[in-house]
Amino acid sequence: MLSAVRDGSLGERGALSGPASAADPPLGAREGGDEPAPESGARSRSVLVALHGRRAHQGALGLGRLIADALHAPLHGLLVCAEPIEASEVPAHLGVAPEALQGVVLHVAASEDAPGALAAAVRGRGASLVVVDSEPEELVDERLGVGRLAARALESAACGVVVIGPATRTSSRIERILLPLDGAPSTAAAITPAGELARRLGAELDIVMVGGASPREADDAPPVSTPARSEPGAMVAPLYVDQPQHEWPAFTEEFLARFLSAIGHCPHDVATRFFLGKGEPAAEILRMAGQLTSDLVVLVWHGQLEHHHGGVFRDVLCGAPCPVMVLRR
Repeated sequence: MLSAVRDGSLGERGALSGPASAADPPLGAREGGDEPAPESGARSRSVLVALHGRRAHQGALGLGRLIADALHAPLHGLLVCAEPIEASEVPAHLGVAPEALQGVVLHVAASEDAPGALAAAVRGRGASLVVVDSEPEELVDERLGVGRLAARALESAACGVVVIGPATRTSSRIERILLPLDGAPSTAAAITPAGELARRLGAELDIVMVGGASPREADDAPPVSTPARSEPGAMVAPLYVDQPQHEWPAFTEEFLARFLSAIGHCPHDVATRFFLGKGEPAAEILRMAGQLTSDLVVLVWHGQLEHHHGGVFRDVLCGAPCPVMVLRR
């Protein structure tokens, strides 16, 4: 595994980056370039948590509170139930003490269609981020492989959506954020919101490039072929044949200069590590998330599942050992 580290000390970008700007942009803001930053929860609006299922107060609410505090955003909770109840009855309905919901602006929607009610609430309340738990006992959406509520939020929300899978572990802190990139500018634009979220949370950002060329498995093994560039400005990893010790530093410097400074803008005080993955992208992302003990994986989704990128997205969404934040393009 090849890796590089960018110094994250305050006010210093490290040897591979340009001069610091006078001020950091708000999370998700666009700073020139050809690609807009994906929607992410970047505008200091509300964080909305779907209060459904047995684990809502343990996973989704705790994670939502953590992110809302970091963004200095109000935290809203939505409970969808068949019969209307008062907001004061929500703690008893969830089986938690009222103190567990302290500071949460509660909303109740009487509906038999929980996914539809959540989608309407996201649009109507102007949420900048949605946190939803994919419960093990709920019906699974066949296309996305997660619960129907999470799937509907992913398909309908223009903002960022954080999905907590049935086997996902959640942490009381987010210290490591994993951002997989494929060398395309459209996915590299996620560096801006992911980096800003890392800064506000005090987390480190691990960037792993997947889907490119990789070192040989052995000296006598054939090199892995470099994929074709899929869009203008895309970067592919170098094809290591003889001297990876020379090609890797040069590629790292070019990648960081182009993607961390030109297309995406990572805050200057965020410690960043850069890894080159090898092998099948989804399996490599999941392996890295486990190896690095990531607390959050950030994915860019173009809204499609038919092509290769969509398949990787689905596999990581279903198999990640930690919550997954999805940014739409």
